[in-house]
Amino acid sequence: MQQLAEFIEVSPEVCLEKLALRHCVAMFEQIDRHRDYLANYVDWTRFNTKLEDSQQFVKKCEDEADKGESFVWAICVNDYAMGTISFNKPIDWQNSTAYLGYWLSPEAQGVGIVTQSVNALIEATNELFSDYILRCAVHNERSNNVAKRCGFEFVKTQENAEKIGDVMYAQHIYKKSVGKA
Repeated sequence: MQQLAEFIEVSPEVCLEKLALRHCVAMFEQIDRHRDYLANYVDWTRFNTKLEDSQQFVKKCEDEADKGESFVWAICVNDYAMGTISFNKPIDWQNSTAYLGYWLSPEAQGVGIVTQSVNALIEATNELFSDYILRCAVHNERSNNVAKRCGFEFVKTQENAEKIGDVMYAQHIYKKSVGKA
């Protein structure tokens, strides 16, 4: 297990910071304000209904990061947490593979923040990982487009791979190999 960067500069306005309790209020505000929108793409909004839920999530993330199981960064725009980007559990240290995930408030979408964040994260960690995997629900066009813009190659479609609400969705699976680790 290697040490991952706790701070990654993406641009003058955007940075990735290791998720911490100081991000909870801003993150919960975004989740609560955009709950209906986010619920179209992620299942966890229904479990994050109060500030304490966000705080518990952060504590869980800190514990998993300490164990090397996963790592979550807040996507901060002008020092305000607008979403997260993560290496999801389990990080495959043995095979140098990281599984990416992210969400971003719709208030910050459409200006390249996620694309830039994915690219910056890969650049900051490409000495540790040779492969990055991204799974996108088929109906999530924005996320699928991020994968393409970041140079991920389509691997396959997996049917009934993700449950969001009461609906099972297929996922497109993408892979980017950097071959450095």
